[in-house]
Amino acid sequence: MNASLFQFACATCRPDPGSVMAQAQDLAVLVMLGFLALGMGAVGLIFFNFVRKQNRLSADAQF
Repeated sequence: MNASLFQFACATCRPDPGSVMAQAQDLAVLVMLGFLALGMGAVGLIFFNFVRKQNRLSADAQF
């Protein structure tokens, strides 16, 4: 890549570690990862509850 093009790079491609914009972008990525983890955890919890309920109903049907 041409070295003269780096002067036109945005804060996402070439951030200044001390700038407020780069720090805000880093925090935004962490927040989005947190929301993703919460969402995936909720899906896992729903799946776990379905499996547990199915096991309980099949155990009750055997008696």
